[in-house]
Amino acid sequence: MISSGDFKLPAVCYRPSPDHYQRHELYGSERHGYSVVAMTWAPGQGTALHDHAGLWCVEGVCAGAIEVEQYEPVEREAPDRFRFARRQSHIARTGTAGSLIPPYEYHRISNTSESEPAVSLHIYERTMTECHVFEPLGDGWYRRAACELCFDD
Repeated sequence: MISSGDFKLPAVCYRPSPDHYQRHELYGSERHGYSVVAMTWAPGQGTALHDHAGLWCVEGVCAGAIEVEQYEPVEREAPDRFRFARRQSHIARTGTAGSLIPPYEYHRISNTSESEPAVSLHIYERTMTECHVFEPLGDGWYRRAACELCFDD
């Protein structure tokens, strides 16, 4: 459906913020639990290495292109210190889709374009209000920190 070109999101989803990538909640099903979120990425914007709090997610690119870098935890010291190995990276262009299914949920997303915004659509198992971000410490080691997520208008 996304690749057909007939699929359109609300206009606000195509206007990037210069300050941060945006999360726009489009739909949440109380009955079935899933939620639909559009994310808007200005050139150069991206996420930290993060997880999805154990939730599955299907992602599709509606406009532009995003880089998805997948990581695997390979060692753990203490509850909040992890060593990750970068496993693969790919550029997802308009019309492409992918999925994240725990425990393979550790990744970074970024818009690597120097001039074009990107828009991606994410369908989550349920509304994702928090996750963990992993702050680099060096030599592949990261410190895990809780991150509360919010939506933009």
